[in-house]
Amino acid sequence: MTTWADLLASLREDLQDTSVTPKYSDATLYLYLCDAISDYSMWFPLRVDQVGLTGSGVGPYALPANYVADLWVESPVNRFLERRLPRPGTRFPTQTGKPFYYYMQGGSLYLNSSPDDVDGVHLTYEALHTRPANAADTTFVFSVPLADEELIRIFVKAKIMERVRTRQAALDRFKDRASSGGDRQDNPLLPEVDDLYKDYYRKISQRLGGGTIRLYRPGRIR
Repeated sequence: MTTWADLLASLREDLQDTSVTPKYSDATLYLYLCDAISDYSMWFPLRVDQVGLTGSGVGPYALPANYVADLWVESPVNRFLERRLPRPGTRFPTQTGKPFYYYMQGGSLYLNSSPDDVDGVHLTYEALHTRPANAADTTFVFSVPLADEELIRIFVKAKIMERVRTRQAALDRFKDRASSGGDRQDNPLLPEVDDLYKDYYRKISQRLGGGTIRLYRPGRIR
């Protein structure tokens, strides 16, 4: 299992920033790590099962802080509710203590009927992957699979290159209008940032799989 200390060391190796006085602080790399974890979780979320939600009646029920998308809702456990979109003026069938439907609105979960207190409302959902509490939490163990840590490193490196480009763009030789009065539209560091993001999304596409599916019927095609 990879810890934050392990990943931090590999990030510095990739950035060639292993000197005694590094160019990028742990706090900076931690900031970009959080961005990387959030983006990665949109593609490959962590699944969390049967979390009891806080609320009462038909709602609202507060969603977990690491919530990305719902998979299903149970009330009670092993009794699955149907997801419905809220429709003004529409009435759904109800039964005392037995909700049938749920919907999401304004960052909260609502039911069409109040459940019994003993049943509760249990959410199985896609979540953000875990991350260290702060830059000093070096013993933290990541939930990102070892095979996907390359994606995290590429994303962090791209953010670092953006940081470098922003600083360099402030120099006169990279400004659109040079002091001599001529125009300069290019930025030597921009292609490198673009290449890193292209590599990041290409590797995501490879992991997602998919592609063209061809359907055909046996026999002669007319």
